[in-house]
Amino acid sequence: MTEKPKVKVQIEWGDVKHTVEGDLESVVREVMQFAAKVLPNYTLASKLTFSPDYSSMVDDLSESVKLTPEGEAVFLKPELSAETSIALVLLAVRVANAVGTRPTVDMSPDSISKAIGKSVKTVRNTLALLTKTGVVERSSEGNYKLTIQGIRKSHEIARGMTARSASSNPSQTQTEVTASG
Repeated sequence: MTEKPKVKVQIEWGDVKHTVEGDLESVVREVMQFAAKVLPNYTLASKLTFSPDYSSMVDDLSESVKLTPEGEAVFLKPELSAETSIALVLLAVRVANAVGTRPTVDMSPDSISKAIGKSVKTVRNTLALLTKTGVVERSSEGNYKLTIQGIRKSHEIARGMTARSASSNPSQTQTEVTASG
């Protein structure tokens, strides 16, 4: 039986030194608690800061999108709308980039089209709409990536799909990316 790897973090803040060692989750939790004590305003600021939770995104995306070893997205739900499909695929490549399996966070309209199984024209029209609503942004190279708002909305969609899948309630309607929230 192999032992789980441990993480060791040493923090030095002025004269204050703190070392913590253990599994990743407990170390992160203790570091956050330490920061909240040392930096009283940190707790207030952290409540206002959106910080993507990539590990929960992986869980929420796993039934909709898979990634090849090269980091390319393979969409598993062709029946979903173009908006939802694009949002989930772009979220998957964002997560792949965050965990180091993909070099970029953006995709070309052609790549998105291949991944979701919709025509390039549909993808381009949908990307134009998603750009206007602030969900995606276009790079100077003509590729697209999720904005911070897009990451949040896309994760809400993925989380909702996971919850519906778990409850097996087919009467609920899917959430669209363009929905306010």
